[in-house]
Amino acid sequence: AANIIPVHNDDIDNFDFSQIDIVIQCAFPRNADSAVIANGLDFVAKVLRLAVSQGAGAFINISSQSIYDPERKEPAAESDPAVLTTKYAVGKYAVELMVNTVCADIPHTNIRMASLIGEAFDQRVTNKMVDLALETGSLTVTDDQQFFGYMNVEDAAKGILSLTKIAPETWREAYNLGSETTYTLKTMAETIADVFAAELNRTVTIAVNAGEKCLNSALNGSALLHDTGFAPQIQLSESIRRILRYKLEQRKQSQ
Repeated sequence: AANIIPVHNDDIDNFDFSQIDIVIQCAFPRNADSAVIANGLDFVAKVLRLAVSQGAGAFINISSQSIYDPERKEPAAESDPAVLTTKYAVGKYAVELMVNTVCADIPHTNIRMASLIGEAFDQRVTNKMVDLALETGSLTVTDDQQFFGYMNVEDAAKGILSLTKIAPETWREAYNLGSETTYTLKTMAETIADVFAAELNRTVTIAVNAGEKCLNSALNGSALLHDTGFAPQIQLSESIRRILRYKLEQRKQSQ
């Protein structure tokens, strides 16, 4: 089994990379503030400099599907051009370029991660909808051209680890980690209603309004599947079930 050593950002200056086979760089700010993004880039540059200069064996950078066109018609492939529509996307793509340059002489890759969902991801619409269904028993959604390529955080962790089980020398420069399966807001609401019925014997009513927003965050994960055999396994219904149980437990503890 792999020996995984978590390193807090504040401890990076005193960490010895010389005995590390694979560095997995996850740190980057979600905040879109320009100064915060700049600080994040400075930090990643330091991690890269320390890891490579001290002789780390290989480097995995956690990137994002955000670098692709957010209004794409097909699941994004690694060969698709970057379409950087946010400061966050610019920052993530800049890190990829740094990794490819600084790590030119050691095995490295960039994992372009799907948008993640899970119990503690309260910023996601899935979690917000579960909260709303618990509070009001009803959901109102738009029926538009928004297709969310969500992936459970457990699948994300397993997907990253799948790359540590093959020879780093065989890695491609970038991998998508996600699914071609997407969910509309209407599908999410219907799934929440099904889970509430099964778990709580409670009815959630759904109202649907017309909408015009366009979004698609689907990913073509065939390269990772080919090289490691990994594909996401956790269905939306199971993610919703876990989120619901987590929120019910939180409410019980706060009483």
